Amino acid sequence: MSRTRPALTLALAAALLAGCGSGATTPGDPVNPSASQAGSGTAAPSAAATNPVWPSNFPDPQILPDGDGWVAIATNGNGMNVQTLVSDDLATWSQGSDALPKVASWSTPGKVWAPEAHRFGDRWVMYYTTMAPDPAIQCIGLAVADDPKGPYRDTSSKPLVCEQDQGGSIDASPFVAKDGTAYLYWKNDGNAVGADTWISVQRLSDDGLRLEGEPKRLIRQDLPWEGQLVEAPFVWERDGVFHLFYSANDYGSDKYAVGHATASSPTGPFTKDPEPILTSTDVAAGPGHCALLETKDGRVLMVYHAWAPDSIGSEVPGRTMWLSEVTFDGRKVSVTPPRTQLTTGL
Repeated sequence: MSRTRPALTLALAAALLAGCGSGATTPGDPVNPSASQAGSGTAAPSAAATNPVWPSNFPDPQILPDGDGWVAIATNGNGMNVQTLVSDDLATWSQGSDALPKVASWSTPGKVWAPEAHRFGDRWVMYYTTMAPDPAIQCIGLAVADDPKGPYRDTSSKPLVCEQDQGGSIDASPFVAKDGTAYLYWKNDGNAVGADTWISVQRLSDDGLRLEGEPKRLIRQDLPWEGQLVEAPFVWERDGVFHLFYSANDYGSDKYAVGHATASSPTGPFTKDPEPILTSTDVAAGPGHCALLETKDGRVLMVYHAWAPDSIGSEVPGRTMWLSEVTFDGRKVSVTPPRTQLTTGL
């Protein structure tokens, strides 16, 4: 799931700050030794780049354009509410600063999961999962910044989405269609209370700050490989087709994987592929919670997290950041399986 166990998070932060384990860094330290030999400033990772592109705990990642470079944001860890990484080439990354130094007054520091951001006009809006005050469930907050790296500020007095009778609301993902209409997708945290999990969608205002209309349920767990849940939605529009990527099954196992569904409208109905499109390999276990990005040369990449196969559920290295290439053929999609060596030209 998108959630990180509090004890695990604290232990990992302490370990990283002490310099223990794989990939412990301080801000500004570049990581990916192979890629660093290839230089920077390219449109996408060089042939020398290797996966994972960030070898320390960086769950639920999203990569955003930042001028001529990139910034990645992720779930709390390493002493930050929202972790950040910065890169010139998508291959060599350096640790950044906390993108959300202060959570909303109604929430709790250190309990922030699955942030995703989108640019609306001259501002960036980030949607994030965090703890509600009462009852103690997870809900969705919203914060605003002038820069994709932050700092984001949340001045709200209550959550944006909080389905109390459905276990809470998590994994918010903004999407703006080519016609300019904005939407927010999320999951009700039903598996926390023994209920169904649904991916829902609702219109967003043009500035991304308010929900409009009524929410609509899209998909739930109904395929054998999905186990007890679906979560982590991300929508991509290509040639009039709306592709819904999502994750399913137990995030703390090698059964976690990425699914895919398509529709002719951002509000569905969506038709699922029968099997997942990204699954475990001998080098990456439980790949999931993905987001897509387009490189400067027009290729589409998927960023996601995965466990080391011999360290599933371990605090160190945790869920590390990986890249794969995505190709489209009408309603069909193909994703490069997790590989240590990134292919030439990526």
